[in-house]
Amino acid sequence: MKFTLPIFVLSIILTCFSMNMSINLTAAEPVPLLEKPGWKLTFHDEFDRPKLDDHYWFSSYRAGRKIWFKQKGIPSRWTDTNAHYVLENGILKLRLDEKLPTRTEKKIRCVSSIQTSDHRYGETENNFQVLDKFAQKYGWFEVRCKIPEGSGLHSAFWLLQTDPTKQEYTPENRRRKLGEGVVEIDIFEQLGKKTNPGTIDFHVHFTNDSGSEYKLGFDPSKDFHVYALEWEEGELNWYVDGQKAKTYIGETPQLKMFILLGLYQGAVPQWVGTTDPNMPYPRDFEIDYVRVYSKE
Repeated sequence: MKFTLPIFVLSIILTCFSMNMSINLTAAEPVPLLEKPGWKLTFHDEFDRPKLDDHYWFSSYRAGRKIWFKQKGIPSRWTDTNAHYVLENGILKLRLDEKLPTRTEKKIRCVSSIQTSDHRYGETENNFQVLDKFAQKYGWFEVRCKIPEGSGLHSAFWLLQTDPTKQEYTPENRRRKLGEGVVEIDIFEQLGKKTNPGTIDFHVHFTNDSGSEYKLGFDPSKDFHVYALEWEEGELNWYVDGQKAKTYIGETPQLKMFILLGLYQGAVPQWVGTTDPNMPYPRDFEIDYVRVYSKE
Protein backbone atom coordinates (compact mmCIF):
# COMPACT_ATOMS: atom_id res chain seq x y z
CA MET A 1 0.00 0.00 0.00
CA LYS A 2 2.10 2.91 -1.27
CA PHE A 3 1.19 6.37 -0.11
CA THR A 4 2.50 9.85 0.62
CA LEU A 5 1.14 12.30 3.12
CA PRO A 6 -1.36 14.76 1.61
CA ILE A 7 -0.38 18.45 1.61
CA PHE A 8 -3.04 19.37 4.19
CA VAL A 9 -1.72 16.70 6.59
CA LEU A 10 1.84 17.99 6.21
CA SER A 11 0.55 21.48 6.86
CA ILE A 12 -1.09 20.33 10.11
CA ILE A 13 2.12 18.60 11.22
CA LEU A 14 4.27 21.66 10.50
CA THR A 15 1.77 23.86 12.35
CA CYS A 16 1.96 21.58 15.39
CA PHE A 17 5.73 21.76 15.42
CA SER A 18 5.75 25.53 15.03
CA MET A 19 3.36 25.81 17.99
CA ASN A 20 5.52 23.41 20.05
CA MET A 21 2.61 20.96 20.20
CA SER A 22 3.09 17.21 20.56
CA ILE A 23 1.49 14.88 18.01
CA ASN A 24 0.99 11.15 17.93
CA LEU A 25 0.78 9.63 14.44
CA THR A 26 -0.81 6.18 14.63
CA ALA A 27 -0.77 5.47 10.89
CA ALA A 28 1.36 2.81 9.26
CA GLU A 29 5.07 3.39 8.77
CA PRO A 30 5.69 5.32 5.52
CA VAL A 31 7.01 3.39 2.54
CA PRO A 32 10.82 3.67 2.33
CA LEU A 33 12.35 4.81 -0.95
CA LEU A 34 13.36 2.08 -3.36
CA GLU A 35 16.87 3.53 -3.66
CA LYS A 36 19.11 2.65 -0.71
CA PRO A 37 22.43 4.54 -0.48
CA GLY A 38 25.42 2.20 -0.57
CA TRP A 39 23.32 -0.71 -1.82
CA LYS A 40 22.41 -2.15 -5.23
CA LEU A 41 18.84 -3.38 -5.75
CA THR A 42 18.95 -7.04 -6.85
CA PHE A 43 15.31 -8.13 -6.44
CA HIS A 44 12.03 -6.42 -5.76
CA ASP A 45 8.34 -7.03 -6.16
CA GLU A 46 5.90 -4.23 -5.31
CA PHE A 47 2.91 -6.52 -6.08
CA ASP A 48 1.38 -3.94 -8.39
CA ARG A 49 0.37 -6.46 -11.07
CA PRO A 50 -3.06 -8.12 -11.32
CA LYS A 51 -1.43 -11.55 -10.94
CA LEU A 52 1.48 -12.91 -8.94
CA ASP A 53 4.59 -12.59 -11.11
CA ASP A 54 5.72 -16.13 -11.91
CA HIS A 55 9.08 -14.82 -13.08
CA TYR A 56 9.77 -14.29 -9.38
CA TRP A 57 7.66 -16.75 -7.38
CA PHE A 58 6.58 -20.34 -6.99
CA SER A 59 3.05 -20.19 -5.56
CA SER A 60 3.22 -23.26 -3.36
CA TYR A 61 4.83 -24.38 -0.14
CA ARG A 62 7.96 -26.45 -0.83
CA ALA A 63 6.39 -28.59 -3.53
CA GLY A 64 9.62 -30.43 -4.30
CA ARG A 65 9.80 -31.83 -0.80
CA LYS A 66 6.10 -32.80 -0.81
CA ILE A 67 6.45 -34.64 -4.15
CA TRP A 68 9.54 -36.49 -2.88
CA PHE A 69 7.82 -37.50 0.37
CA LYS A 70 4.84 -38.80 -1.57
CA GLN A 71 7.12 -40.92 -3.78
CA LYS A 72 8.81 -42.33 -0.69
CA GLY A 73 5.60 -42.89 1.28
CA ILE A 74 6.52 -40.30 3.92
CA PRO A 75 3.41 -38.62 5.40
CA SER A 76 3.03 -34.88 4.87
CA ARG A 77 1.54 -32.60 7.49
CA TRP A 78 -0.10 -30.51 4.73
CA THR A 79 -3.17 -31.57 2.75
CA ASP A 80 -2.80 -28.80 0.18
CA THR A 81 0.41 -26.82 -0.38
CA ASN A 82 -0.87 -24.61 -3.19
CA ALA A 83 -0.91 -20.97 -2.15
CA HIS A 84 -4.25 -19.24 -1.66
CA TYR A 85 -3.83 -15.50 -2.17
CA VAL A 86 -5.36 -12.36 -3.59
CA LEU A 87 -3.77 -9.20 -5.01
CA GLU A 88 -5.59 -5.99 -4.14
CA ASN A 89 -4.43 -2.38 -4.51
CA GLY A 90 -0.75 -3.29 -4.67
CA ILE A 91 -0.94 -5.64 -1.68
CA LEU A 92 -0.33 -9.39 -1.79
CA LYS A 93 -2.57 -11.15 0.72
CA LEU A 94 -1.50 -14.69 1.59
CA ARG A 95 -4.90 -15.93 2.66
CA LEU A 96 -6.50 -18.63 4.77
CA ASP A 97 -10.26 -18.89 4.64
CA GLU A 98 -12.78 -21.52 5.70
CA LYS A 99 -12.30 -23.78 2.66
CA LEU A 100 -9.02 -22.71 1.03
CA PRO A 101 -6.34 -23.98 1.20
CA THR A 102 -8.34 -27.18 0.69
CA ARG A 103 -9.16 -29.18 3.83
CA THR A 104 -12.15 -31.05 5.22
CA GLU A 105 -12.58 -28.76 8.25
CA LYS A 106 -11.51 -25.18 8.74
CA LYS A 107 -9.56 -26.06 11.94
CA ILE A 108 -7.20 -28.47 10.11
CA ARG A 109 -3.65 -27.25 9.61
CA CYS A 110 -3.03 -25.42 6.35
CA VAL A 111 -0.55 -23.08 4.66
CA SER A 112 -0.44 -20.33 2.02
CA SER A 113 3.12 -19.68 0.93
CA ILE A 114 5.25 -18.36 -1.92
CA GLN A 115 8.98 -18.79 -2.52
CA THR A 116 11.69 -17.83 -5.02
CA SER A 117 13.25 -21.28 -5.44
CA ASP A 118 12.19 -24.93 -5.44
CA HIS A 119 13.67 -28.27 -6.46
CA ARG A 120 12.83 -31.67 -7.88
CA TYR A 121 14.50 -34.94 -6.94
CA GLY A 122 15.38 -37.63 -9.44
CA GLU A 123 15.64 -41.30 -8.52
CA THR A 124 17.75 -40.65 -5.42
CA GLU A 125 18.28 -37.78 -2.98
CA ASN A 126 21.69 -37.17 -4.57
CA ASN A 127 20.07 -36.59 -7.95
CA PHE A 128 18.14 -33.31 -7.88
CA GLN A 129 17.50 -30.17 -9.87
CA VAL A 130 17.36 -26.73 -8.26
CA LEU A 131 14.73 -24.46 -9.82
CA ASP A 132 15.95 -20.97 -8.99
CA LYS A 133 14.05 -17.78 -9.69
CA PHE A 134 16.04 -15.81 -7.15
CA ALA A 135 18.60 -16.61 -4.46
CA GLN A 136 21.44 -14.56 -2.98
CA LYS A 137 24.34 -14.87 -0.56
CA TYR A 138 24.74 -11.87 1.77
CA GLY A 139 22.90 -8.57 1.50
CA TRP A 140 19.84 -6.73 2.79
CA PHE A 141 16.44 -8.48 2.76
CA GLU A 142 13.35 -6.39 3.51
CA VAL A 143 9.57 -6.71 3.63
CA ARG A 144 6.80 -4.27 4.48
CA CYS A 145 3.79 -6.12 5.82
CA LYS A 146 0.87 -6.45 8.21
CA ILE A 147 0.57 -9.67 10.21
CA PRO A 148 -2.72 -11.40 11.15
CA GLU A 149 -3.72 -12.16 14.71
CA GLY A 150 -5.30 -15.37 15.99
CA SER A 151 -4.27 -18.35 18.09
CA GLY A 152 -2.84 -21.09 15.88
CA LEU A 153 -1.58 -18.67 13.21
CA HIS A 154 2.06 -18.23 12.31
CA SER A 155 3.48 -15.76 9.75
CA ALA A 156 7.03 -16.17 8.44
CA PHE A 157 9.71 -14.49 6.33
CA TRP A 158 12.54 -17.01 5.85
CA LEU A 159 15.80 -17.52 4.01
CA LEU A 160 16.51 -21.17 3.09
CA GLN A 161 19.34 -22.99 1.33
CA THR A 162 18.64 -23.73 -2.33
CA ASP A 163 20.32 -27.16 -2.07
CA PRO A 164 17.53 -29.47 -0.78
CA THR A 165 20.04 -31.80 0.89
CA LYS A 166 21.25 -28.90 3.04
CA GLN A 167 17.91 -27.63 4.37
CA GLU A 168 16.58 -28.01 7.92
CA TYR A 169 14.93 -31.34 7.10
CA THR A 170 16.90 -34.12 5.40
CA PRO A 171 15.43 -35.99 2.41
CA GLU A 172 14.45 -38.70 4.93
CA ASN A 173 12.43 -36.08 6.88
CA ARG A 174 14.82 -35.91 9.82
CA ARG A 175 15.16 -32.46 11.34
CA ARG A 176 18.79 -31.44 11.62
CA LYS A 177 20.44 -30.64 14.94
CA LEU A 178 23.00 -28.27 16.39
CA GLY A 179 26.39 -28.89 14.82
CA GLU A 180 25.07 -29.80 11.36
CA GLY A 181 25.54 -26.31 9.98
CA VAL A 182 23.47 -23.15 9.62
CA VAL A 183 20.73 -23.94 7.12
CA GLU A 184 18.00 -21.35 7.77
CA ILE A 185 17.62 -17.71 8.78
CA ASP A 186 14.23 -16.55 10.03
CA ILE A 187 14.03 -12.84 9.32
CA PHE A 188 10.94 -13.15 11.46
CA GLU A 189 8.37 -15.58 12.74
CA GLN A 190 5.27 -13.98 14.23
CA LEU A 191 2.76 -15.96 16.23
CA GLY A 192 -0.80 -14.75 15.87
CA LYS A 193 -1.38 -15.27 19.59
CA LYS A 194 1.43 -12.77 20.34
CA THR A 195 0.46 -9.81 18.17
CA ASN A 196 -0.81 -8.16 21.35
CA PRO A 197 1.27 -7.18 23.36
CA GLY A 198 3.49 -7.48 20.25
CA THR A 199 6.47 -9.84 20.29
CA ILE A 200 8.29 -11.35 17.32
CA ASP A 201 10.90 -14.12 16.94
CA PHE A 202 14.27 -14.02 15.15
CA HIS A 203 16.01 -17.36 14.50
CA VAL A 204 19.24 -18.84 13.13
CA HIS A 205 18.96 -22.61 12.68
CA PHE A 206 20.95 -24.35 14.06
CA THR A 207 23.20 -22.44 16.49
CA ASN A 208 23.52 -21.97 20.24
CA ASP A 209 21.97 -18.53 19.71
CA SER A 210 19.27 -20.04 17.53
CA GLY A 211 16.36 -17.86 18.57
CA SER A 212 15.22 -14.82 20.47
CA GLU A 213 11.98 -13.03 21.19
CA TYR A 214 11.87 -9.30 20.59
CA LYS A 215 9.33 -6.85 22.04
CA LEU A 216 8.04 -4.68 19.21
CA GLY A 217 6.24 -2.07 21.28
CA PHE A 218 3.28 -2.17 18.87
CA ASP A 219 0.67 -4.58 17.57
CA PRO A 220 1.89 -5.75 14.12
CA SER A 221 -1.66 -6.78 13.12
CA LYS A 222 -2.91 -3.18 13.21
CA ASP A 223 -0.74 -1.60 10.52
CA PHE A 224 2.13 -2.06 8.09
CA HIS A 225 5.72 -2.13 9.36
CA VAL A 226 9.13 -2.75 7.81
CA TYR A 227 11.20 -5.80 8.82
CA ALA A 228 14.70 -6.32 7.46
CA LEU A 229 17.84 -8.41 7.83
CA GLU A 230 21.43 -7.47 6.97
CA TRP A 231 23.51 -10.60 6.33
CA GLU A 232 27.26 -10.64 6.01
CA GLU A 233 29.93 -13.22 6.76
CA GLY A 234 29.78 -14.06 10.47
CA GLU A 235 27.13 -11.47 11.34
CA LEU A 236 23.40 -10.91 11.11
CA ASN A 237 21.53 -7.74 12.04
CA TRP A 238 17.74 -7.52 12.28
CA TYR A 239 15.87 -4.22 11.87
CA VAL A 240 12.30 -3.15 12.61
CA ASP A 241 11.14 0.13 11.04
CA GLY A 242 14.77 1.08 10.43
CA GLN A 243 15.89 0.51 14.02
CA LYS A 244 18.34 -2.27 14.84
CA ALA A 245 16.59 -4.91 16.95
CA LYS A 246 19.14 -7.72 17.29
CA THR A 247 22.71 -8.65 16.36
CA TYR A 248 24.03 -12.18 15.97
CA ILE A 249 27.77 -12.94 15.72
CA GLY A 250 28.75 -16.45 14.74
CA GLU A 251 28.46 -19.04 12.01
CA THR A 252 26.41 -17.96 9.00
CA PRO A 253 25.29 -19.87 5.88
CA GLN A 254 27.94 -20.51 3.24
CA LEU A 255 25.58 -20.88 0.28
CA LYS A 256 23.05 -18.62 -1.42
CA MET A 257 19.56 -18.65 0.02
CA PHE A 258 16.06 -18.12 -1.34
CA ILE A 259 13.07 -16.22 0.06
CA LEU A 260 9.98 -17.85 1.52
CA LEU A 261 6.92 -15.99 2.81
CA GLY A 262 4.19 -18.01 4.46
CA LEU A 263 1.04 -17.94 6.56
CA TYR A 264 0.40 -21.15 8.51
CA GLN A 265 -2.42 -22.45 10.66
CA GLY A 266 -1.81 -25.17 13.24
CA ALA A 267 1.75 -25.95 12.13
CA VAL A 268 3.11 -26.85 15.58
CA PRO A 269 0.22 -26.53 18.09
CA GLN A 270 2.44 -26.70 21.18
CA TRP A 271 4.22 -23.58 19.90
CA VAL A 272 1.66 -21.60 17.88
CA GLY A 273 -1.27 -22.48 20.13
CA THR A 274 -4.54 -24.24 19.48
CA THR A 275 -6.40 -22.95 16.43
CA ASP A 276 -9.19 -20.68 17.63
CA PRO A 277 -12.46 -22.42 16.57
CA ASN A 278 -14.21 -19.04 16.47
CA MET A 279 -11.51 -17.27 14.47
CA PRO A 280 -13.10 -15.17 11.72
CA TYR A 281 -11.97 -15.73 8.15
CA PRO A 282 -10.33 -14.76 5.94
CA ARG A 283 -7.01 -14.37 7.73
CA ASP A 284 -4.50 -12.43 5.61
CA PHE A 285 -0.74 -11.97 5.80
CA GLU A 286 -0.59 -8.67 3.89
CA ILE A 287 2.63 -7.90 2.03
CA ASP A 288 3.26 -4.50 0.45
CA TYR A 289 6.65 -5.31 -1.07
CA VAL A 290 9.75 -7.50 -0.92
CA ARG A 291 13.14 -5.90 -1.67
CA VAL A 292 16.66 -7.32 -1.68
CA TYR A 293 19.95 -5.47 -2.05
CA SER A 294 23.65 -6.25 -2.23
CA LYS A 295 26.41 -3.94 -1.08
CA GLU A 296 27.88 -1.78 -3.80
